[in-house]
Amino acid sequence: MFCSKAEKFARTRSWFPKFQLKLRFKNQFCYLDAVRRDEADSFPLGRLRYFRDNTWSFAFYAYSSENYQPCVFSNGKWEGTLEDAIQLCEIYLI
Repeated sequence: MFCSKAEKFARTRSWFPKFQLKLRFKNQFCYLDAVRRDEADSFPLGRLRYFRDNTWSFAFYAYSSENYQPCVFSNGKWEGTLEDAIQLCEIYLI
């Protein structure tokens, strides 16, 4: 269900024809990666941490340090939705 929700939202975005989202799960984390349609390798975008129904925290993948850095959502809060997190990742896709 979660993956289909992400895919459905991704299809509404301008970058979707070029990139596809790839989700990986480990414990309470969901890792968001992107795959360019014409390539096989993915690259990291960010990491979501689950708290409760449709409430997540988000950390950007920082290429300079090669780790995940917590960040606030565009509404200034530390918690948001899956869709909010995908929108934050668009900086890497546009």
